[in-house]
Amino acid sequence: MNKIPILLLTACMLSLRFVPAQAAEEAAPILVPTSAVLPFEARGRQAENDQAGKSVSDLLFVTLLENGAANLVERAELDKALNELHLSAAGLVAPESQLQLGRLIGAKILISGSLFETGGKKYVVAKVIGTETSRVLGCSVNGRGDYVDLVPELAAKVTKVLEKDVDKLLPAKMTARSALDKLSEVQGNRRPVYLSISEDIQVSAPDPASEIELKKLLLALGFEVVGSRSEAAFALICEAVASNASQYQKFSSASARVELSIYSGKDNQLLASGSAKETVASATYIIAAKDAIAQATLRLAGQLLPCLR
Repeated sequence: MNKIPILLLTACMLSLRFVPAQAAEEAAPILVPTSAVLPFEARGRQAENDQAGKSVSDLLFVTLLENGAANLVERAELDKALNELHLSAAGLVAPESQLQLGRLIGAKILISGSLFETGGKKYVVAKVIGTETSRVLGCSVNGRGDYVDLVPELAAKVTKVLEKDVDKLLPAKMTARSALDKLSEVQGNRRPVYLSISEDIQVSAPDPASEIELKKLLLALGFEVVGSRSEAAFALICEAVASNASQYQKFSSASARVELSIYSGKDNQLLASGSAKETVASATYIIAAKDAIAQATLRLAGQLLPCLR
């Protein structure tokens, strides 16, 4: 086996650790969370008017979309996912259900809420929920006009939460170090692993983001990366794709999906399989796409590589 490419790859990985802290901070991408706006629940006397809650959520969706506050899941895709899960938007309170819906539509954030009237005032309350953490932040508005008249003020408050406090709702960003910590029980013992990786970020230049992250993990765990599947104890088959999500202020965002399957080398038995989605924003689309793929790859590897124990 030719050791030179692996030695060069290891040297490159080590050199990345000496990037100045200031440069690393400036290059850090801003995460634009993929969000879904659920129909708001009408309470009290207004409960008879189901259209009020739907109108508020529809107008909130449009306002957030126009403000560029987040990448929003289309209503048709959301309704399809809710039907597949046999869930109602109003009854989506269990953390397990929120996580299921988030995975199905690729949403990190769910925006739900309620509206009611008391003391001659109308109130609209919004809950901003992290699907992977079940953490909740809230905001509310009130007034004496129609419910829909309160939406612009509510949208401004929701936007502030998404821009300023969204890190409180999201899981910690995956890094090679955190992925290795999750895989502490996996010992490579120089066992050979074959990688087959297909990556596409919708540009002409090849993109090795997923390949690099998987090789870094495998080498750090003590495996050998080989060029022939017949020589391998395990085969990792990975497909990664990224596409332009939207513009966010002065940043470009990209959404990535990574699929990974792990097979035993001798009998070609499927040991583990899964997929992960990530949306990331950065100064350029290419950087955002590569980072989104890297994030999804690390998260997926942390879930699936324990089968290599």
